[in-house]
Amino acid sequence: MFKKILLLFLLSPYLGAICLAQPTVAPADEEEGEEEEKWEEPSCVFSGMMWDGSSFEGLGYFSEGDEKGNFIKVFLPNGGRSRKYAYYGESPITFYREVEVEEDEKKDPKPGKPAPPEKEKKEKEKKIEHVAVVGAKFTQSWKEVFFFFATATNEAGASSWFVKELDFSPESFPAGKFWFISSCPEPITLEFGALGGQGLSKGQEIKLDAKLDKFGDLTVLIFQQRSGLKRKVYSTIWTLNPRVRTLVFLQPRPNGVKVRRISDLVLEEQALGLRPA
Repeated sequence: MFKKILLLFLLSPYLGAICLAQPTVAPADEEEGEEEEKWEEPSCVFSGMMWDGSSFEGLGYFSEGDEKGNFIKVFLPNGGRSRKYAYYGESPITFYREVEVEEDEKKDPKPGKPAPPEKEKKEKEKKIEHVAVVGAKFTQSWKEVFFFFATATNEAGASSWFVKELDFSPESFPAGKFWFISSCPEPITLEFGALGGQGLSKGQEIKLDAKLDKFGDLTVLIFQQRSGLKRKVYSTIWTLNPRVRTLVFLQPRPNGVKVRRISDLVLEEQALGLRPA
């Protein structure tokens, strides 16, 4: 009997280790079988950016248009695309600026009721108004829209807003594409990777697939036609990422062409302002 007790005592650490090493049964996933939340399809999903100047966060829009629905504030970065926003109204989307104003009329207190303290009066006299700043049009068939916001100041010092819209649907502008848009007054010729010369006049645009040249590089050469002469005004090598789509704006400058690139990594992203179905 004593030997059996001693044997159990000596083997107890190993028995414990064996018990501890037994695989545990994972609890059933509580979320398994739950349906994913469904969203009502919006009229428009958009993103935007400031074309010039610094980033701006003083604008917003009403989710259903015409000052209906929720007021959603928008942040517009400079140099890249903002997050996505959902809109359920008609075109155009009106963007507003929130302004704090004082009420003109002061209501007299009811008879027999003491007047509120002076501090409380001042707080009640102020309210938020939404002042329309600019409208942005879109086409209903576009699944995504990219808005470019810009401002200009006139001689009187007053500023005006302008918006340029682009169809940013993944079907029309997929990953791996380069979208060239020229605003140069003179015709230009573009040599892109293994592709031959592509002519672009003012206001013209073209979408190209990237094809590496015989050296495995994505070379970019731009030639400008001026005074009957063709001269090279831009030359470089770009990197290629098949998950990225790139907007390329070709702008005039005194001695050639200014090239501005905006790269966008194509990812699934839930738009702010979506409504449950």
